[in-house]
Amino acid sequence: MPPLNLKIEGGMGTQHKHWFLLLTLVCIWGTSFMFTAVAVEVFSPVLLTLLRLVLGASVLTAVVYLRGLRLPLERKAWGAFFLLGLIGNALPFFLIAWGQQSVNSATAGALMSTAPLMTVFLAHFFIQDERLNRFKLLGFSVSLGGVYLLLSPNMDQQSTLLGALAILSAAGGIALNTVLMRRLPHFHPLVGSAGMLIMAMLLMLPLAATQDLTLARDPELNELFALTWLGIMPTGIASILCFAIVSRAGASFLANANYMVPMVAFLCGALVLGERITWLSLLALAVILGGIALSRRQPG
Repeated sequence: MPPLNLKIEGGMGTQHKHWFLLLTLVCIWGTSFMFTAVAVEVFSPVLLTLLRLVLGASVLTAVVYLRGLRLPLERKAWGAFFLLGLIGNALPFFLIAWGQQSVNSATAGALMSTAPLMTVFLAHFFIQDERLNRFKLLGFSVSLGGVYLLLSPNMDQQSTLLGALAILSAAGGIALNTVLMRRLPHFHPLVGSAGMLIMAMLLMLPLAATQDLTLARDPELNELFALTWLGIMPTGIASILCFAIVSRAGASFLANANYMVPMVAFLCGALVLGERITWLSLLALAVILGGIALSRRQPG
């Protein structure tokens, strides 16, 4: 399988190219929470999720065919795409959008950073060679403590707490999706990503048909840009970058994004949206990231 041909001109070394791709991906993922916060001001969570999936599926399907690949025709393949699209795309995107109606973008980014730890925990039960060890268990426990610190000031605010639980559920869905991808039939990464987004989009259509999709008001330019960014960049282009990074530098290198994405979300929330960042929230983020780092240690 040839690597994705993403050319970066100039005298940049191989390692620098890897970091350039990774930092680009981190910026795309990290800013997605800020743009979601902007978009949900006018688009309902259902409509935002549907439009995001339409744009993302269009981008990835175009890339698949431009690379000379083809979407599979077998029922078994689309059955897998159905399951993965539901658990890994449709539900998480909706839950994040719904949760961010009451949770700020910085908190959402920190909560979503727990997804790799949930993956480690679930993999113990579903993947034979991915057993928990003392560092993984300790890291998971430490990060749970960080989540508690992050949510503790809002325990008496039902809407905020429910929104945070929705975002944590989205992280759990992405974690479960990662595990399922190891158990279901394997596809070319671009083909699999496109198939999942297409099925996720189709799954959202019946729900959208039952909802009032009237906009809260006429969208402003920044809100239309936020919607377009969410559909094309984090939903579509990010999948291509993931494939490029893994094929060039490996999955372990890609895992470095787990530490940087919540930091970008915090900075964007504070500097662009003017969200209030407290010392407690920064401490909670540090504890969550510390748990992730601890879980990656190998027993001596």
